[in-house]
Amino acid sequence: MVIAALLCLVFWILSLLMALHTREILVLSWNKIPIEHFRHEVGHAWFTKFARYSFTSPSRAVLIEDGQPLRRGNAGLDAVAYVGGGRYFLSNDELLFSTSDNSDPTKNGRKYELLCASSIDSGKVRLIFFLAVLSTAAAALCSGYAWLIRLLERIRALAAAHRKAVGAVIAIASFALPIAAFLITRLPYFLYYPVVLIRPDSYGYFDIAAQIMSGVPPDLFLRPPGYPMFIAIVLSLSKHMFSVILAQNLLSLLAALAFVYGIFISYRGAAPLAAVGMAAFIGSHVQMSADISVLSESLYAGVIIFAFSFMAAALKLRKAVFFSLAGAALGGAIYVRPDGLFVLAVFIPVIIWTSRQSLQNIAAFTVPFLSMLVILCGYNYATLGSFTPNNHSAEAAVISNEIFLETDDKYSEALNAAVRKIQSAALPEERLFLKSTWDINEYNETRNEIYARGGGDGGVTTPISEALNNPTAKEMNKVLKTLLVDAIRKNPAAFMKKCLMSFLKYFDNIGGDYDIYDSLNGSYSSLYASGAANGTDLIRYLSPQPLSYFTIETARQSDGREAVAGEYKETTLQWFHYFIYTKVHRAVFRNIFWPMAFIIAFVIGVKRLIRSRWRHTGAFIIVMMGSAALLHALGIAGAAFPNPRYSYTMEFCIYLLPLLLPMSSNESNTNLQSYK
Repeated sequence: MVIAALLCLVFWILSLLMALHTREILVLSWNKIPIEHFRHEVGHAWFTKFARYSFTSPSRAVLIEDGQPLRRGNAGLDAVAYVGGGRYFLSNDELLFSTSDNSDPTKNGRKYELLCASSIDSGKVRLIFFLAVLSTAAAALCSGYAWLIRLLERIRALAAAHRKAVGAVIAIASFALPIAAFLITRLPYFLYYPVVLIRPDSYGYFDIAAQIMSGVPPDLFLRPPGYPMFIAIVLSLSKHMFSVILAQNLLSLLAALAFVYGIFISYRGAAPLAAVGMAAFIGSHVQMSADISVLSESLYAGVIIFAFSFMAAALKLRKAVFFSLAGAALGGAIYVRPDGLFVLAVFIPVIIWTSRQSLQNIAAFTVPFLSMLVILCGYNYATLGSFTPNNHSAEAAVISNEIFLETDDKYSEALNAAVRKIQSAALPEERLFLKSTWDINEYNETRNEIYARGGGDGGVTTPISEALNNPTAKEMNKVLKTLLVDAIRKNPAAFMKKCLMSFLKYFDNIGGDYDIYDSLNGSYSSLYASGAANGTDLIRYLSPQPLSYFTIETARQSDGREAVAGEYKETTLQWFHYFIYTKVHRAVFRNIFWPMAFIIAFVIGVKRLIRSRWRHTGAFIIVMMGSAALLHALGIAGAAFPNPRYSYTMEFCIYLLPLLLPMSSNESNTNLQSYK
């Protein structure tokens, strides 16, 4: 028994060390790889591909030139190519690098090597893991599971004897986890790298906010009012765009804590599991990127999380105040983003569910939601002549399905000419490829390339608008809907395939992640390095100035233009976030396991809800969260591009559904509240 237990411990320690080493979290030994075959890529950048090595991102490997480490790893691709100076970028099995003096490495006579973590044969990793599992099973069999039973009984007895202490531990752990994830990821940013990320869509949101601040009735054809109102409120209190970023981050943290609180007061034993899910969500680079960008996604995700936190408390505790807050938050989602209409998948079932309980709660839930909806529709009718909460849906749907547009005899010659111009963005071989491939990544990458080549949104809407002689919003929507319906009718199989590939890509996005520090470098180079104080009103509110924890290096190109590399200086907090926390987070949470677990949990939740004759509250909450995520995925698949920017806003459901599944068990109403 003792020998089996020792073997079990040794094998698990070895397995853990191998996993940490493979992901470059804890490097046990280093190795030098000679770099002998490379080709010129662009500018100062040279490219090589490794046959037997693959590296995690960000990699801790160091590029060495004649025995001296080059100074800048994990640099931005543009900085490597156009500024160079020893910068390099390593990802998976590919290396893009520049020499220290931007000379030609094929002619300068220098030796290049990569100092990296030693490679461990994957077969050995699997063998040690198998032996760890086998030794654990052997130890359990040798003891007849008696030790495990005794341990569980001991824990249960201690918990019963110290009920208040256990309750305090559960409460502290539940709220500490999201706060810890927030601090680890945000402290380096706020202390050292407070760069506001300005995206192309940022200007559109700010323009509406400026209209609101100046007292002019805003034009809501393209954007709903929620996020511009948020910007306007914050800027009325502080005249700097960084205040918007600070408010977004605090709101994200508050939303995460609100959800944990909603579960804590409803299913206290499940609160630590909810905390794990919210920590996973708030701690990703994708969420952080949204929080520090002037974009609506951060507010959108926060409002939806608030809605589900209030809904869980309302359904379990049956209090009108929570129903009111939940209804208002669901309405807020529609105010922030056009695709917020998917919340109807939650609103209607909750009304049906609550109808068996209390008319007062139904009124508390419906009045805020419907009032907000009617006000928004009424405003759009008064300003745009359309009684709808979303004037952009037809345009967005046509843009995302432009590949299917075809000419028709019933269209005018000008409109047919516009359609042919839109069609020309897709090469014949790309159309054939989209018909034949079933690789979700290649399919969606090809669609994105066609979209970019065609000129983005404007490449679709501008030719159509010009063909119609710049029509009113109502006339434009009518024509767009006709084009969309005709395109789907003529290409039903291709449209269904596109929806399927986009739907799968929506969930596959959880396997990827942004590089927030690369984004900071890029934005600093373009907006902060020159200390620009002019430009648009948005930039004037930003008032970018050089920051002390960034360096600036410039290089003049052969065409006379000047390239800028504005880059952060590494700090201890940033190093821990980037090379330790990020790698652990990606290994545990950014993988295909979670979408699979989400689907399984949803199916189990539906099964348990049906078995309970639609009366089990915990199962109903699980099903509502799962249904919302699935409907959102379907909406994105049909009427948008499945970019991480759009899919990430519901990722918290993907994490939470499998973690909160115990809420749907038969014992959840009693056992999970045993420490209440």
